[in-house]
Amino acid sequence: MAAETTNKPKVGRPKAGTEAERNDHLLDQALVLFMREGYAAASIAKIAVAAGVSTRTIYERYKNKAELMLASVDRLVETDISEMQGIENLEHLSCRDGLIALGEKLLGKVMQPDMISFYRMGVAEACRFPELSDLIKNTGPKRIQEMIAAYLHRHAAETALSVAEFEPAAALFLEMLIAEPRNKALFGILETDWDARAHVEFVVQVFLYGIAGRRPS
Repeated sequence: MAAETTNKPKVGRPKAGTEAERNDHLLDQALVLFMREGYAAASIAKIAVAAGVSTRTIYERYKNKAELMLASVDRLVETDISEMQGIENLEHLSCRDGLIALGEKLLGKVMQPDMISFYRMGVAEACRFPELSDLIKNTGPKRIQEMIAAYLHRHAAETALSVAEFEPAAALFLEMLIAEPRNKALFGILETDWDARAHVEFVVQVFLYGIAGRRPS
């Protein structure tokens, strides 16, 4: 994500680069503002100043603030998915080791302070903008879930899941992986000695083998 700067760029003077690079810069700056100020307070005018473009430029690309926010979330998710898919030797790992690698990468992203702030903002804004909350859920978590489901599908022989079970199994895995540590971080009660690796390994153990199930050899 692009770093914030103390000097305000000139409105109407986008950063040099290709059209795609300039739009990526806009989406990065928009996400920074949404995380820092919340959806309601992060106006198109403020985002335009931060990105160094005019409000007209933004409205030429996105019809409203909700669409801009969804695009910024989509860019973030696309980057995260690309990084997870780029894990070295992922396709050659066992399902257990692959899920541990994916879990560590994803949990590291989710637990970053800016992402906790973003989640906190989403919770706070959910009552005022329920339609936005639903759209974000379908844009971000849904795509991560689909990626995990596809990974489980490729390892169907190891999981013994049926075709109809890949999606709900992926949803369950993500809930087990993320919910507790994220909620603790949200309320500022995550233990200082919390071991992310141990958490991921335990989640994968329970997910694949159950509490009293068989353990890998």
